Amino acid sequence: MRDGIRRRLRRLVTLATAGALAGTVAALVPYHQRYGHGCERDPNDGRIVMLSGEDINPGRHRHELIKEWERRNPGGPSVRLIEISGGPNSEYGEALASQQLGSCRYDLLLLDIVWMRTFIEAGYLEPFPADEFRPDGFLPGPWRSGTGDDGRQYGIPFKSDVGLLFYRKDLTRPPRTWDELRDRTIENLLPQARARVEAGMVTQLADYEGLTVNGLEAIWAAGGSLRVEGRRVVLDDAAVAGLQRLVDETTRTVIHPASAEYQETESLKAFMQNRILTMRNWPYAYAVLKADPVLRDKVGVTELFAPPPGAPRGSAVLGGQNLVIPKNALHKEEARRFVRFLTDPRRQCLLFTRSGYVPVRTEVYDRDDTSAAACPELWGERDGQAEDDVERADTAKAEDLRELAGVLERALRNARPRPSVPDYPAFSRAFHRYLHNAIVGSETVSKADLERLLTACAGWTPPRGQCP
Repeated sequence: MRDGIRRRLRRLVTLATAGALAGTVAALVPYHQRYGHGCERDPNDGRIVMLSGEDINPGRHRHELIKEWERRNPGGPSVRLIEISGGPNSEYGEALASQQLGSCRYDLLLLDIVWMRTFIEAGYLEPFPADEFRPDGFLPGPWRSGTGDDGRQYGIPFKSDVGLLFYRKDLTRPPRTWDELRDRTIENLLPQARARVEAGMVTQLADYEGLTVNGLEAIWAAGGSLRVEGRRVVLDDAAVAGLQRLVDETTRTVIHPASAEYQETESLKAFMQNRILTMRNWPYAYAVLKADPVLRDKVGVTELFAPPPGAPRGSAVLGGQNLVIPKNALHKEEARRFVRFLTDPRRQCLLFTRSGYVPVRTEVYDRDDTSAAACPELWGERDGQAEDDVERADTAKAEDLRELAGVLERALRNARPRPSVPDYPAFSRAFHRYLHNAIVGSETVSKADLERLLTACAGWTPPRGQCP
């Protein structure tokens, strides 16, 4: 037992040296010394403790759903939601550290789909019983994101995500290709233009995961591919051309130059406050824009740019989050009950219509009797007081939401997953750091250099000095 504790404490020291996980390490060391494991909870604590990132969607309706759960279950268990601020890296670090230490701090984790492989292969997650959820009740892409190589289901989709193109209807028609956007931007930048604009697009090109997403979408919109061959990352010439276009269009003001320092919130604010033709962002932005009294009737939404003929359909990255139960959770059965509640079609409808979450349940999208019952705000008429007590926010009208649901269904059908590599976070850091340097320095993208960097940092071998 003591040898096992020493091994775990040595791992703690290594993690603390790395810096990012120091807070978790400091909190858990005393419990390792006392109990031989990282669980600092009283075994009699009956609450479901759930870890997630910060909720950026309007209204923070996850908290409202927790209140509804507790009203429906007055005898317990209650739910404690712990939100990690600081972005995806902080969230990932806390979730990973807790499992590496064998902690039972959390009964439920809300994980980005790109982290699923790391947690499944490390054996940190409890698979769900095979008969607990029907796969055909969920969208195929999100459901597959929670499936392990052994065929078992380790994550249940909670929300999906997919990049969309928002555009100013009073300034432009929706451009369908990068070339169309460039031409319309140039026209509107001319001194004699009737509708002068500041830029053609604002997006997320800061040095973080959002730039990895934008880079992949630029590759796919150009008809290119970034693929894994054995233990190598390989780009074709079209992929390099797509990345170079991302760099060049930022320099030429087709993309607003400030995008190089923007994440989602900053790019949304810039789109709302300036005359910019389009914005690439996630669906949550729709509810924010439709709640704005000035812009609500001036903004449309469509899919991202179409790849050239002959290339695979769709250029949007599939995003989303899965609900997972750690192996060391104290309350696994109670956590599964809460997962069933959160992913019920009715709850999914409320999160979509009132907070902009992208539903993962097929019933919300299909206009039939089942959908009318599950989501009357979208497909039917509601009379009187809602059966649920979730507060209603100032959100989009039903016809707007139906428009969004149609765009989402098409975009999700063609959305593509991010590359599957052993260490995706390290791969992504290397990718977005390289691209950010190229954008800020107006540099040429080198196929050979980028392939070597991504291969070295993807996790097949110990990371080398060039990996950030």
